[in-house]
Amino acid sequence: MDLKEFEYVLAINEERSFSKAAKKLFISQPSLSQYINRLESQLGVTIFDRNTIPLSLTFEGELYIESIKSIMNIVNNLYKSFEDISDLKKGRVNIGLTPSKANNPLPAILPVFKETYPGIELIITERNSSELEDMLMRGQVDVCLLNLPIKSKGIEYEPIIKENIYIAAPPDYNPPAYADTSEKYPQLSINDIKDEQFILLHSSQRLRQIADTVFNDENIKPKVLLETSSIETSLRLSAAGMGFSFVPESAVRFAGLTNPPKYFKLPQDLNWTLVIAYREGAYKTKAVKAFSDIAKKVITE
Repeated sequence: MDLKEFEYVLAINEERSFSKAAKKLFISQPSLSQYINRLESQLGVTIFDRNTIPLSLTFEGELYIESIKSIMNIVNNLYKSFEDISDLKKGRVNIGLTPSKANNPLPAILPVFKETYPGIELIITERNSSELEDMLMRGQVDVCLLNLPIKSKGIEYEPIIKENIYIAAPPDYNPPAYADTSEKYPQLSINDIKDEQFILLHSSQRLRQIADTVFNDENIKPKVLLETSSIETSLRLSAAGMGFSFVPESAVRFAGLTNPPKYFKLPQDLNWTLVIAYREGAYKTKAVKAFSDIAKKVITE
């Protein structure tokens, strides 16, 4: 059974004549008759009553026509759906990102994307970086916003932006005299705040691993007030005067706090690279590419 079979039968039914249908289909009348004879033999029924003028359908033929019209309608709707997907009128993107990326920059990306592509469904999954890498490899998400380094093999990525990482201090913190407070991000030594309380992320998260490296290099055992999975939470707690935290540049940009913490840079020149990652070799739909393009544009601007 194929679409050509449907086309032939429908044409004969519309024209009520093999010869007229053959002209419409640009084939010879004998060839069309032979095709229908073979079809009827395969089905074990007679579709057309050849003893009537004009040609008419048998009862079995009526059932067959009714069925193939339904099938053709389904096929046509499928083709229209494919056209809509190709034109980005509809589609779906499964996005994986860490909780910090869900807080920012995702809220800046989504309004732009939905305004541009209102018919594309976005499914958001929040996990830590290791879990996201695993989900990406399994095909459970289409694309991820991650920070380097990526530990799993078989993942390809596009760098978006290199972000500085700063220390967020309580608003009432008085920095040492050497700190040039005329600068947007004065330099501060980690040893100057080694006895302060810290709000840190969990050990499985990239930013915590960067923080731990800084502490270990200076043989500092930090006083941890609490651990959280959210950079935004750590930032807001610093703004509330609860302690010090490590925050990436994007969190500073998108925080929107009325009473923000003070920000400092460390001499270690801390940074990480934000990337958009895919499973290596995976087919990227137009919807996935559209999300990637908008994410890169919003973040870099």
